[in-house]
Amino acid sequence: MGNQHPIRTARRNALREERLGKDAFCLFCGYGCLESLTQVSRKWLESKGVSPDWIKRLLEVHHGVGEAHDPDLLITLCLNCHREITEGVAREGVSMHPEKNVPKLVALMLRATAVLFECLAKSYRKWANLLENEVENK
Repeated sequence: MGNQHPIRTARRNALREERLGKDAFCLFCGYGCLESLTQVSRKWLESKGVSPDWIKRLLEVHHGVGEAHDPDLLITLCLNCHREITEGVAREGVSMHPEKNVPKLVALMLRATAVLFECLAKSYRKWANLLENEVENK
């Protein structure tokens, strides 16, 4: 595919890198196509006419322990992993409302983090299997 406007392309790429970092990728499934990185919501994408097939390929920023608990702890995930993690956090009973009681707050954050680590462990096992299969095939 040709590039009719290389300066514009370079500017878009620079803006993407500034927003999420040059090497951003979904922490769990590894997807990292720079052109697909986004921080907008699914609802916004749908309102702009983006097809469901394209939406499935995009990335979102996830608040690792809940925005109300720590707004600065951000993790880039694909939409599918984001939904899976969010559902896991909900099933774990982690409230997304601000908590003033410090022991309860820390317990909520630990539960949310446990969900992340469980999903990450599953991904690490999958990646290890990929490496082992690659070594066996050589």
